[in-house]
Parts: sequence; C-alpha cells; structure tokens
Amino acid sequence: MSIKILPPYLINQISAGEIIERPVSVVKELIENSLDAGANRIDINIKKGGMKLIQIQDNGCGIIRNELSISLERYATSKIRSIKDLEIITSLGFRGEALTSISSVSRLTLTSRTVNQNQAWQIYTEGNKIIDVKIKPATHPIGTTVKVFDLFYNTPVRRKFMKTEKIEFNHIYNMINQILLARFDVTISFSHNDYLIYYQPAVITENQIKRRLGFVCGTNFVKNCLRVDYQQDNLSIHGWIINRSEYKIIDFLQYCYVNGRIIKDKLISNAIRQAFNDQLKNNEKPSYVIYLEINPSQLDINIHPTKKEIRFYQPRLVYDFIIQGITNVLEIYYKNKVVSIVLNKESKNQSNDDHMKNNDFFSLPDWYFKDDVSNLIPKEIKEHYNSQISVCKLPYVTVKYPKYFGHLLTVLKNSYAVLKKNQTLRLMSLPVAFRYLKQSQLQNRRLKSQTRPLLIPLKIKIRESYLKTIQKNNSILNSIGICFQIETDHITLLSIPSTLHVYDLKVLIHEIVDYLFLQKNISIQQLCYWLAIYENKNDTINWTNLKVNILLTEIEYFCPDLLRSPPSNLIQQINIKNTINMLNNV
Repeated sequence: MSIKILPPYLINQISAGEIIERPVSVVKELIENSLDAGANRIDINIKKGGMKLIQIQDNGCGIIRNELSISLERYATSKIRSIKDLEIITSLGFRGEALTSISSVSRLTLTSRTVNQNQAWQIYTEGNKIIDVKIKPATHPIGTTVKVFDLFYNTPVRRKFMKTEKIEFNHIYNMINQILLARFDVTISFSHNDYLIYYQPAVITENQIKRRLGFVCGTNFVKNCLRVDYQQDNLSIHGWIINRSEYKIIDFLQYCYVNGRIIKDKLISNAIRQAFNDQLKNNEKPSYVIYLEINPSQLDINIHPTKKEIRFYQPRLVYDFIIQGITNVLEIYYKNKVVSIVLNKESKNQSNDDHMKNNDFFSLPDWYFKDDVSNLIPKEIKEHYNSQISVCKLPYVTVKYPKYFGHLLTVLKNSYAVLKKNQTLRLMSLPVAFRYLKQSQLQNRRLKSQTRPLLIPLKIKIRESYLKTIQKNNSILNSIGICFQIETDHITLLSIPSTLHVYDLKVLIHEIVDYLFLQKNISIQQLCYWLAIYENKNDTINWTNLKVNILLTEIEYFCPDLLRSPPSNLIQQINIKNTINMLNNV
C-alpha cells in the first residue's frame, strides 16, 4: 500500500479523538476558553448528558467578526506567538486545537460580540465544514456562546463507547465542581435538560469561600479540614487537607491545581501522602484541595493532549517543598491535639484543683511554715512517743523525694511563677528559666543528633569579610546543628538545631554572623547563651499554667545543676513569715 498524506477532515478527526474523549472534554475545553477570555460569568446548559447539546455562554472579551472563521481553523490561537511564549504559558489553553477538534465531530454554532461591536456575529459548522460561509448577524450580549449539537454524530464508533446519560452527566457535574474551586471569582450556573442544577455566584469573603468549599466537598470537610498556607521563594502552596482515617464520614476527594490549572499529578499526590506518613491507617488516602503556584518557566504543560499532566523541571525541589508545607500544618495540628487532651483532663479535675489552690497555704495555720514543728508538740506527748519508739526499735527509713522546683500555684504578670515546695513559697522568673532551658538544650550532648535539616536549603548572601568569620567558627556552628555550605558570595543553610524555633532564618543567620564578627574567640557555651537570649527576646510567650508546667518538667530534666544550686536571677524564696507576723501584729 502506497504512502499518502491524509485529507484535512480525517486529520482533524484523529486529532479530535486525542482531545475530545467524551462530552465532559468539550465542556472543559470551552470553559477554559471562557476563562482565558476574561469571563467572570459562565452559564452551562447541557441536554442528554451532553450528547445532544452542550451550550457554554460567557461574558468574556468576545471574538471580532473577521476572526470567527479563523478561530475554527487548526492551530489558530491568540495565546502564543513565539517559542518564548510556549516556554512560559500562563493561559489555560494555548494550542488552538479545541474549537477545531470539537467542530470536527459535531454540529457547532459560534456566536460572539466584542465591546467595540454594535452587534454580534454567528457562524455555523458541521464536521469542521463551514456550511454557511457568510457570517450572520445575531443578537447577543458582549461575550461568546458556543453550542455543540449531536456530539460524535459523524463518528459512530466513538458514539458506541458513550455511557448512559447519567454517567456522562456525573462526569460533567464533577468537572464543573472542580472549576468552582479553581475560580472562586467566577459566577457559574449549570443546567441539565433545561432544569437548573445550581447557581453559584462569585465569592470574595472567607465565609463565602467556605460555603462554596462546603458545597463541593461537604460541610464535614469544611468543619474538620486543616488550612495549608506555605511559601518559599518562587513556590507557594495553599488549600485544605484532611486525614480521612480520623473522619470516616468524609468522602474521598482530591482536587489539585497548578497555576490555576486542573491537574492530576503523581508527584504531588505522593508528596502529600508522604507528608501524612504514619498518620494514615489501613492504606487510607487523604482528601485535599491544594493549590500550587510556581513560576511558569519551571514546568512543561505541553506533554498531554488534554493538558491533565505536567512535568516539573525540578521535581525533587517541588516534592520536598510540598512535604514541608503539609508537614508544618500537621505538626501544629497534632501538637494542639495533645494539648487539648491534656486540657480536657485538667478540666475534669478543675474543681479539685481550685479546692487545693484555695487551701494550699492561705488556710493553713501559722505553724505550717515553721522550720521545726516538734517544738509545738506538748512535752508529755513527745515523751510518750519517744518511749514507744525506743521499745519498738523501729528501723529508720529515709524517704527520698524527687528533686523538683515546686508545685505551681499561679502565674503573675505573665513573667513569674509562684511555686510551693515543702513549707516555702518561691518566685521563679519565667523568661530566665526559658533562657536557661534553651541554652542547655543547645549545648547538651544528648541532643547533638537532633538537628532539623531544611528540606529546601536556604541561600543567604553574605559579605566577603563575614565569610571568613563563618569559616573560622564553622566547627562550633556545626557542633550545635547549624550547618552551612559556603560558596564564593553566599552561604547555603542546610540545617538548624531542632530545639531552635525562629521564624525568619535569614535574619537569624545575619544576626549570628554579626555577633561572631565582633568576637575574637568564642566558645560553644557563649554561642548557646547568645542564641538562648536571641530566641527569648524574639519570642513572646503567653505563659499559661500548662506551658509553665511543661517548662518546669523540661528544665528539671535538662538542667539538674539548677536544682542543686539555683541562681539568684532564676528563683527567690518568698518571705511569708514576715507577712504573717505583720498580719498577726495588726
């Protein structure tokens, strides 16, 4: 058989087979064209699951009269003009294949009007053949309406593969729901067989966004989901996630958008699942609505006919970034969950705690605070007691109580903890205690391995004179978990101590370098002391009873020397005796 070039109509039908799989493909392509045209209202009307009619009307910029027929030609587009445009694609469509592919397998009417035209114009095609070459005037508001009749009427084989009306309708319904979450600023109405399915106005406020999210994903998803919002350099991720292992009633749904485009990408889904790690049970999958924003030059969307798949030029960077963004949210969630469990237990015993607080020392007699209460025992009772001991000759047992700073009574002025130990009251400075704890954690050998690697290394520009300072003190910095990769004009931060919680790492590193530059020689202890002061100064803590108890537990464990000989700036004994004597002498 000789080789021949295929005729144009057959080429178009082959191309249409790659792009137009079923009615939902037509709806998706036409809606994307409307969004690219700047429409903020789109009305969708289908009949028989889209097999009889698909009508999309928008209020976008429209198509001028002279370009109506051109728009139906293959590779006719207003989105790109050069190779550079293809490398940085910001529109949803760009190939110029949608209209010609749709028209080649249907009967299509295209009506449009621009703001500069006094009337609209209309063109009609069948199987990509323009039946009426003359473009007709029509009545139409500014924007475009595309009517697609009898999809696959000229390709009976494709029509046989169509499912039932209900199945095709469900595909379209689910796809439009994805559009609702992609563009909150667009009003969308959807009708089937002339029956209005829903009307969703554009939303702006947070509550309106939640309502639309609840409409698509369900109210249970909105009530229990976690908000994601993370940014690093030219990457940003935001949206909502939920662990379905904890909420069995949540439907399985995964909506992913990259630069506003609906995407199904294994790299993104695997990264989100990896972030959940062992929080998922029985091979359960998380549900999410995630938006990833990335520089268009860093991805290729021209790899799939329907543009469902993309390719990242730096996949590992994107993968680690997504894991970091999701992990940050999950860490906060599970920490708060543990705290809420503790608080619930505390609330159950609140009445007992209040009773104990009211009777800790205010209702005790004055002899409770005396060093030796034996002087208050009557002589005859003491003698009888001693004689009984001498007769029985009971062994002497020393009870060793665990060393601790004392029992927390209350917090004063968000800076001081009132403690009771044995028969004394103490006042502890919380900022000083926090500083001692951080210093000890930083230089404690048991924590040396607990460094926190940055999933995305941070590049920081440093002056040349400061680079020598970093090289000089590199071993000390490494010993506490601050690791760099030193370059000619900058450093790359690779890790920080896991116990150090600083929000702006660039500012921290510049502060450290400034401090080291002013010091001739410095020890690990001095650096840890400076870091502890820095974090204490830049971290305002609302000291609740729960947080103070956690602080006491940690400082008693990591700083045993402070228990043996507490410094004067950390804790002071309250002289309650003088106060009681003054009250008694009034």
